[in-house]
Amino acid sequence: MGRPSLATERTEQIMQAIARCLQKNGLAGTTLERVAEESGLSRSHVRHYVGNRDDLLRKFANWLYTGYEAEFIGKIASAPDRAKLPIAMDYLFSSGFLPISDDDTVIRELISAGIADESIRATMRGHYSHAVQAVEDALAAEYPSAPPGARRSVAYGLWCLAMGNSMMAELQLPMAAGGLIRTAGETLVEQLAARSHGQLRDG
Repeated sequence: MGRPSLATERTEQIMQAIARCLQKNGLAGTTLERVAEESGLSRSHVRHYVGNRDDLLRKFANWLYTGYEAEFIGKIASAPDRAKLPIAMDYLFSSGFLPISDDDTVIRELISAGIADESIRATMRGHYSHAVQAVEDALAAEYPSAPPGARRSVAYGLWCLAMGNSMMAELQLPMAAGGLIRTAGETLVEQLAARSHGQLRDG
């Protein structure tokens, strides 16, 4: 396999620097100058590879969520049917959202950016929609006879539980770090299972 191109290497270097800047300085403090300093490149080089500040944040959003997609969606897609839902639940209520990490700070800053920027908002909306679809696919593999609308509702509910709990964990709410949120998620899944079994009996 050939060596990555210089452009690929430099872009990766800049993306990593943006993440560090967002962690240290927040959205308002993430300037081209600070990204250049953090990356060890000149400001003109940063502009050459990623564009202006708005371009920089848009490309960063896509870079960050593409990585998460490979980690989460790819795992579910490649897993045997019986393993899909356990993988999704572990990600949502353990490895993917807890414990809180520097990535969570970055994501909060991107959400703030997405409120004002339609391009960032569209990128995040697309990636989150794919993630919810992956959870729905995991539920479909486990409960194929459940009504599609019910699977969709539970998938979205599970995602929102995980996202909301991660925000509470950032505020250091003690109960956010316990198993309460997973219990709530499992209750949703149990309700779907009951509907699935009801469908089988009716059939």
